[in-house]
Amino acid sequence: VMASAYDAFIDGIYYNLDTDNSTAEVTSQSWNGVSYTGDVVILSEINYNDVTYSVTGIGNNAFYNCSNLTSIEIPSSVTSIEGNAFYQCYKLKNIVIPSSVTSIKPGFSWCEDLTSIKVEKGNPVYDSRDNCNAIIETASNMLIAGCRKTKIPNTVTRIGNSAFSYCHKLSSITIPNSVTEIGDKAFAYCEDLRTVNMSNSVTIIGAEAFNNCINLKKLSLPPTLKTIDAAAFSYCFDIESVTIPNTVTTISKEAFCPSGLKNIECLAGDPDSMEVAKDAFQWQVKANSKLIVPANAVEKYKSSAQWQDFKNIVAK
Repeated sequence: VMASAYDAFIDGIYYNLDTDNSTAEVTSQSWNGVSYTGDVVILSEINYNDVTYSVTGIGNNAFYNCSNLTSIEIPSSVTSIEGNAFYQCYKLKNIVIPSSVTSIKPGFSWCEDLTSIKVEKGNPVYDSRDNCNAIIETASNMLIAGCRKTKIPNTVTRIGNSAFSYCHKLSSITIPNSVTEIGDKAFAYCEDLRTVNMSNSVTIIGAEAFNNCINLKKLSLPPTLKTIDAAAFSYCFDIESVTIPNTVTTISKEAFCPSGLKNIECLAGDPDSMEVAKDAFQWQVKANSKLIVPANAVEKYKSSAQWQDFKNIVAK
């Protein structure tokens, strides 16, 4: 059974010890991980009370909020990296994931200076194909962690949950046509993100996927899109117009709330073909923006329970 936090403190690193299996997991001194600065080298083995432990894991929140961590060296003994392990490591510039690591939980958010992410060749679960500066789950072709220098390969089919969240210095991203799904919070709080060249194959934009992308100027939704999930574009105040394809079947709560939308073009000929949450658009948008719909569908939109609160419904 894993013992309590920081059982051992050796050469500047805290560890949890699994005495049954003689393994150790890197942890932090406290919940917010303020214990590590500068260049950190994790050893593959440690000795504590005359027992040798193999270092096999980097634990939950291990380097959380280590804002002055500049580099990390992970040994080939490590097999798992747990949740939020490197969250808010502002000055961490690069990270190499050994071929031994077979389990990685989300946890590279808010690494503002991170420009290089590389998985060593030979890893059976993850890869960094095409020098993409990202971690990809090989079997599923899902990108699980990126940085501001990531170039998404055209073999990736899903952007994972929180893959780029809080990547403040990311200014533009091209999502290739191989991608069909953008996960929850995938680009949330990317405050410098201005341009998204979106795949023409995306069917799902997850909850809070672009939440708080406050400088995103232009939004072009693909003609394959079916689902815009909750708060997907909330707090995207610089987006003034959006065209909703006729393939969309679901617009969830607060999808565009709050927002700076002035023009919404909806291509569906039948407004009731979509399930639109009552609060998908904020009341100010319904009161002041223009809802542009097919000419033969104006009256349908005006009588639709999901759209009738818009005060200015006009024909295209």
